[in-house]
Amino acid sequence: MIAGLLRVLSTYKHQWWLYSTLGLLLLMTSCDRHADLSFTSWLKNQNFEFKSSGASPNATHYFTLQSRPLKIDTIFRSMQGPYDITEFDFHEKKEELIWLTGYTSKIINKKSSSLISDGYMCHNNLNISRAKTFPWQVKTQGTSIRLFTLTEGQVSVKLPDGFAIPIPAAQAMTVVSQVLNHNAADIDLLVSHDVALAYQLQSELDHIPIPLYQQAAFITKQVSGPEGWFGMPRLCNDHYLDSTKLKGDQPNHECKISYGESDYNPYFDSFGRTYSGHWKLPLKEQVLTTDVTKMLDLQFDTRIHYIGVHVHPFARSLELRDATLDTSLYIAHVENHDDKIGIKRIDSYSSEAGIPVYKKHTYELISTYECTDTSDIHTAMATMFLYLHDKK
Repeated sequence: MIAGLLRVLSTYKHQWWLYSTLGLLLLMTSCDRHADLSFTSWLKNQNFEFKSSGASPNATHYFTLQSRPLKIDTIFRSMQGPYDITEFDFHEKKEELIWLTGYTSKIINKKSSSLISDGYMCHNNLNISRAKTFPWQVKTQGTSIRLFTLTEGQVSVKLPDGFAIPIPAAQAMTVVSQVLNHNAADIDLLVSHDVALAYQLQSELDHIPIPLYQQAAFITKQVSGPEGWFGMPRLCNDHYLDSTKLKGDQPNHECKISYGESDYNPYFDSFGRTYSGHWKLPLKEQVLTTDVTKMLDLQFDTRIHYIGVHVHPFARSLELRDATLDTSLYIAHVENHDDKIGIKRIDSYSSEAGIPVYKKHTYELISTYECTDTSDIHTAMATMFLYLHDKK
């Protein structure tokens, strides 16, 4: 294919636009060489050497960066505050393999250089900038290739010992930092997100860590259209909670949510419904359930070894269930402040043993919120970030 494109280029050598277009095609072709290569397959083809002795085998390194200054001068509800996007690479040798083991973000007062409350942190995300340039296929799917998300009440991630996320050192990464202010109307504050990434270098390891990949599952709330679950005809609804009847009454139809590349956010289905992953809270308890089987995109049976959660104030819990077995896999409880609006603490899960999940099972996410503030301006999100053993 490449030889044929080069022959075309030589024929139309004076048409610069064709050079540009076909050059892009050549780049895409080069990137696609690894489209069907998993990380574990790629790893088997490498000839890595391991340290058996010497100084600091398996040493942890830290990459730090700081967002640009962000001004807080009024009330900023969730997802409303100023934000910064910073792209970086690790400054290691380009042939090096990075193993990410943790991530932390702090809010710093720029005037005093002091640490202040994480109540001013809406979220901090670490994203892969260009997944298609990886030498293997990245399994994480969604609106962005996100590795870590931190928020008030959960400002650090430490993966279990012996587990890590592999990243080629040459790949660009992006940090997104956004601020928050629910309570102080009279304020004039300049802050930054100070970020630290913990990682190990392949060249310094005496053994391979267990590779993890991150996949998010999140609640979607119906915005418009006929009554019913996302992607399901009306006849499916009666069978939804019966794990023995996964198919509806219509031939060749499965009662499951499906997300395509073009309708990931907002979320549309073929039955005229529109959903959103970000919604307005009512002044009462609200429990929402979403089938997240397709979001999880399990390609093999595996285990979850770490779980992080992103929710907004007034969240009470977020639960992951195996609907096939009718069992609860994990419930993250959320502790809100008593004297102000905001989250004090969010549960996380970390385990070397892990939680087993299965390719052929159906999974659902259940969020519980209870808004008690009468201002009627609060919004919700509910996302669970699952870190799974990349077995294949």
